[in-house]
Amino acid sequence: MLTPSARDEYSLSKFIKILAGIRSPKQFQAIHSFITKLGFSRFTVLVSGLIDLALKCGSLDDADKLFDDMPHKDVVAWTSMIIGHARHGQSENSVSLFRAMLASGTAPNWYTFSGALAACSGVGAEALDYGKQIHAHVLKSSFLGPVDPVVYNGLLDMYSKCQCLLLARRLFGSMTVKGLVAWNSMMSGYLRCGQAEEALELLMLMVAYGMRPCDFTYAICVDACTALASIKQGLQLHASIIKSGFDSDLVIRNGLVNMYAKCGCIGSAKLVFEMMPSNDPVLWTTMISAFGKYGCVGEAITMFEKMVELKIKRDGITYLAVLSACSHGGLVGEGWRYFRLMFEEEGAAIAESEHYGCMVDLLCRSGCLEEALSFIEGMPLEPSIAVWSTLLNACRIYGNTKLGKLAACRLFKLDPEFQSNWVILSSIHAAESEWAKTRKLRESMKGENVKKEPGCSWIELGDGVHVFHTADRSLPQVLEILQTLEALNKDLNILHVER
Repeated sequence: MLTPSARDEYSLSKFIKILAGIRSPKQFQAIHSFITKLGFSRFTVLVSGLIDLALKCGSLDDADKLFDDMPHKDVVAWTSMIIGHARHGQSENSVSLFRAMLASGTAPNWYTFSGALAACSGVGAEALDYGKQIHAHVLKSSFLGPVDPVVYNGLLDMYSKCQCLLLARRLFGSMTVKGLVAWNSMMSGYLRCGQAEEALELLMLMVAYGMRPCDFTYAICVDACTALASIKQGLQLHASIIKSGFDSDLVIRNGLVNMYAKCGCIGSAKLVFEMMPSNDPVLWTTMISAFGKYGCVGEAITMFEKMVELKIKRDGITYLAVLSACSHGGLVGEGWRYFRLMFEEEGAAIAESEHYGCMVDLLCRSGCLEEALSFIEGMPLEPSIAVWSTLLNACRIYGNTKLGKLAACRLFKLDPEFQSNWVILSSIHAAESEWAKTRKLRESMKGENVKKEPGCSWIELGDGVHVFHTADRSLPQVLEILQTLEALNKDLNILHVER
């Protein structure tokens, strides 16, 4: 163990700070025993330092015991506990600690506020009311001096993660000095709440204010372009990224590969991937997923196999990507092989509900409905709503009324109010000319006030984005669109018969 040069509380306090940078549980136990042996546990500054060290070493139980045994808890000890628990994912405990601190009469500092806000962000929308209370405490404290920008950034993050963008934007607008973190927090909040266009508009405003985007800014905006499937904005952003020198950043490259794939530009996605060779497993997984979604199943499988040659670790997400590729390509045999490989390969990922769901999707897409049912019933996990919904929808497509009714029965037990399942089951009865059952089911739907909200999709063509709503016949080209769809449907039916 490292040993302190002196044996007074101030020297030991400095030594504990050095150990906090090492973050070794063994070093924590050793210095804790050393301080106890010397009888220095009475010094609050040392115990507060030990609490901080224990939390940074991941020893939450030791930190809790030290804190509980303190006769006089100072603001440093409270703050360490609040921040430490929040960082270890125990946000609710962190919020409770902040409440207890206020009840004890200990005045929080800016670091305490920042930690408490991070805890509220971790809890989510349920902690919004308490986050507002913390905001009120911050405003009250602001009369005593200027608020630390870190606290404002924490408030922005808290409001956005609690799905309260109105208050986040109001706070953002009231900030006299907006640092890069504040701009990024606001953009990230918009993206998180599904307002990707607003995130990109904020980027333009940020540049207009003379702020220079950082790698995190670009990563957020690439994801915004992905959410919008906007290739025009994506290309402009990519050019700006290259000009700024961030094109080698792995997070941004992952985002660009995903963005180009989402926009249907698989060639550009591949170009970004190959531009700078990397053995980063996340980048490889992103590219495999892109190939799979675009229908390039052979390329996806080749990349998956090549990862073994290059000794790149294949985790659960990588297996999910290749299984999804097999599903899109209808490769049942290959899908089974990779699914079984998860259980056989040394150090391979553990099969989770998503992997089982992907196998069900593969079997259903290929028309193997009986095999899909057998697989579902043999799952070691409880089949989810998504799994039974996949089977039900496949039964509608392939006209298997018997299995469709079974899947619907299981679904109604899991979630009686799930709208899509009622609609699909009604369609199955109608397809079999079971009009009495169809009428009875639709009457039940009406009585339960069940109705399926019309969906929409969009595509970017030329300089505009065209939006299509279900059963919408207001488009000028609607007749031509329907004729094309009918022709494609006939071709697909012919291909299915030939297979």
